[in-house]
Amino acid sequence: MLHAGHTALRYFISFVTIPVTFMIAMSGFHLGFWISLVIAALVYMASNFIIKVYQRYKKRKQFGLTKSEYNHIEAQIQEARESLYNFNRMATRVRSISGFKHLFEMSRLSKRIISIVRANPPKFYQAEIFFYSHLPSATELTEKYAYLSKQPIKDTEMHLALQRTRDALEDLFVSLEKDLRQILAADIEELKVELDFVTRRSERSSKEES
Repeated sequence: MLHAGHTALRYFISFVTIPVTFMIAMSGFHLGFWISLVIAALVYMASNFIIKVYQRYKKRKQFGLTKSEYNHIEAQIQEARESLYNFNRMATRVRSISGFKHLFEMSRLSKRIISIVRANPPKFYQAEIFFYSHLPSATELTEKYAYLSKQPIKDTEMHLALQRTRDALEDLFVSLEKDLRQILAADIEELKVELDFVTRRSERSSKEES
């Protein structure tokens, strides 16, 4: 939810407080070196925490989210990132080149969905099924597929199990594409409206000039 820019700004501001607090404690209050250093460290940690709380507050107010909604979405994004990490880890164990390429595309779609929701948290509600079902299922099936593909036994039953797993992953790939389209639907519609407006304004200008 908070991106790298928020973190960098927070640590920069907090870091500036260290020498300022240290000098005030040493020169203004005539405290000892170590006491001043401890106070500066405490002020650093406190300022870092306060700034983070403020950043989160501004972020959720920007999108009209309650504190509980923001925390829930943030938790779901964190879980999704962990699931995606496990998904990618399992995908590297798949020996089939075509299977790996397919899983790579699924990873790319998942990463894009997570990225969009991080930037615009309310979009989480347009892709809840992705976070609650599709990504966890994809991760679980990929683990199963990687495990089966490494087994030395290649009899009919094993081939059928692998094929059923591939079919299920193919269905999930289609579901992930639908999830992404669902998230982008409002943006696409808004873009169409803007393009229509620009087109009508351009046509009106052309008529007035003629």
